[in-house]
Amino acid sequence: MTPTTSPLTTEQRQEITDLYARYSHAFDECRADELAALFTEDGVFAREGAAPVAGRESLAALVRAAAERAPGMRHVVSNVLVEAAAGGAVGRAYVVALVVGDTDLRLATFGRYDDEFVPTPEGWRLRVRRFTPFVPAVLANAVLAVTVP
Repeated sequence: MTPTTSPLTTEQRQEITDLYARYSHAFDECRADELAALFTEDGVFAREGAAPVAGRESLAALVRAAAERAPGMRHVVSNVLVEAAAGGAVGRAYVVALVVGDTDLRLATFGRYDDEFVPTPEGWRLRVRRFTPFVPAVLANAVLAVTVP
């Protein structure tokens, strides 16, 4: 936090922290338009090693495509840290995405979100979400547990 940046209020921190949960639930339940509305109109999702996805329509399409590829995905977000920044706030969190299947549990990915939040008339919104994976691509969809019938 720079000396010219006002600290966030408890209410602001809570609203921003809630965005992490709202994002996860909307993604996992394929409520694509609801997830896209958590971003600014020109919001961006950037994954290391992939082209950024910008704009609400494109963000909603990303969620729909992910739901088709990996039904049963569940995001688990932890170690959320939110700080004031010029023009809004920044946040960081760890995320594990699991795919719960009928007979197995797979690791979709594990990594970190680095986020930029801005206040809008609708409340706090994501301007940029950067995802950095911690695991190599070879571990994507690795089976973590198998249920024996």
